[in-house]
Amino acid sequence: MEEAEEAEEMPDRSAEELVTVLHGVHCDNSKLQYYAERPSGGRVSIMPLTPFVYEFFLFNSLYQVDWMASNEQAGLVFHPENDFGESKKQKAFLSFVKNHAIKKPADLYRAFEPLLHIEKAEGDWTRVTPDSRISTSQGDGFFRDIRQLQVLLEQCKTPSDIPTNKKTFEVLKECTYFIYLVRNNIFHGSKTLGEVYERNQKRRIEVYDLFLKGLTSLFFLASGKDAAACDFVPCPIFSSSLPTKNSGEVLDQSLILSAIAKRVMKVGDSRLVARFTKIIPPPAIDRCPSSKASLFYPSAGSDFLTPILLGLPYCTQFYFFERSHSERQPQIANILRHIEGIRVPTNPPQWKRDDVRQCLDFEFNGIPRRLHWYHADNTAIFHEDLELRFYFHRGDSWGEGGSGQEWDSKLLPELIKLIPPSSSCIYLTDGIPGGLETQYSTETFDLNVPFIERGRAYYCGRFSPVTNAQPGSPPDAAR
Repeated sequence: MEEAEEAEEMPDRSAEELVTVLHGVHCDNSKLQYYAERPSGGRVSIMPLTPFVYEFFLFNSLYQVDWMASNEQAGLVFHPENDFGESKKQKAFLSFVKNHAIKKPADLYRAFEPLLHIEKAEGDWTRVTPDSRISTSQGDGFFRDIRQLQVLLEQCKTPSDIPTNKKTFEVLKECTYFIYLVRNNIFHGSKTLGEVYERNQKRRIEVYDLFLKGLTSLFFLASGKDAAACDFVPCPIFSSSLPTKNSGEVLDQSLILSAIAKRVMKVGDSRLVARFTKIIPPPAIDRCPSSKASLFYPSAGSDFLTPILLGLPYCTQFYFFERSHSERQPQIANILRHIEGIRVPTNPPQWKRDDVRQCLDFEFNGIPRRLHWYHADNTAIFHEDLELRFYFHRGDSWGEGGSGQEWDSKLLPELIKLIPPSSSCIYLTDGIPGGLETQYSTETFDLNVPFIERGRAYYCGRFSPVTNAQPGSPPDAAR
């Protein structure tokens, strides 16, 4: 973050150089997990406050510059200190990004799209604690504006549909001013560290951080950068996606970043989970899956967390197949034990193993579950005594260690036989390789996650053991 703090001290630096330096800081700040080391040993997470503070350092560096004049003069032009207060500088910054958004509205949608995947900005958790700098009504106004942004995003059929009118940017201006007040609170000590890590305060800071990263992302997209924090910043996962006995946040940004670092979750999956569960909402918490209700993921590697999160409302057995055998156990257990509603009974976790698999037992909502990491050809699933309730599949081409087996088409008729009669199996797949055969699907949805894993499309729905095709009619074409 030294680059952000030093930016204003380097007037001889070109505008392009400054944008490049700060863009690197911006992207790093959205991917890093921040910890504080204890003097006595061990460490504690300082998320999400630290990335929010760093992003404001960066934003402060950006709005000191007159970007319209800098582009016209092909050099770095700062706003004059004597004539421009902070609010006037921020207003000029918003005018610059607005000019770009009018020309390319999809970038405005892209920048703030992460706000779609948090819970609606309403309820007790949004109520700020008033102090000498921020009133309750100002906090209410901020979250009301965030809700307006969420509604604008929800109403867009395509990213280019988002309005770039005065009303939209008035909302952005009001939110930016409130973020500035929060920054003053933190920097001037109106809030103690204990207060900022209180559960609801922490959730509010996550929203402040997502909004601010959206604003800076829009600037970098306007400056010609191909990627920005909005493309990969994690969004918290809530009980609306994974119902637990305690409603609210199930996984926070910190835990998601940790899972990504341990390679048990992919970047962008927090948004994939949110989008999937809006299309296929999970059942009520009192539903109890049978002891054979199973999830199957062929050629999974150690990509465990997202399928587990999606499958927990439906399954007690989780079959992850990976032909290669590793002596090292995947780093999933300590991630699981920090998820609301999950209990791993032993510490350290006890993996059970035989010649072809490793197993880990845990509980969710008080019901026993088992993770099977199977080291054999994917087709060994046909020898298991199970009831297929969830099928998850992605990235299984011949490249990058994939099997090249066409589970979504050629092998699908055999897979369907694992579904109990008069029942169905939920699926989420990218259809690679071979495309998705929908002959056995009672419903199919395109699950687009814009700007994440560009070029990859997902499909979800339900498979049934009974074909829905009429006699003599061709099956639906693979997408």
